[in-house]
Amino acid sequence: MALAYLLCVAGSVLVLAVVLLRPRSAPTPPPAPVPAPAALPPGAEAEVRLILAAAAQLAYRLDTAA
Repeated sequence: MALAYLLCVAGSVLVLAVVLLRPRSAPTPPPAPVPAPAALPPGAEAEVRLILAAAAQLAYRLDTAA
């Protein structure tokens, strides 16, 4: 039992040493932000209103259920 414990500790130390001693790569720069569209595409207003109405109905149902 003690041998298994010592092998486990030795393996953990070995893995830790490999991780700490490997060469580090240069961090990659974050991607450039995507510019927001100037306006919604045609017909999107109706879809947005539909989504907001569905969200309001769901919030009302969840509020009354709680």
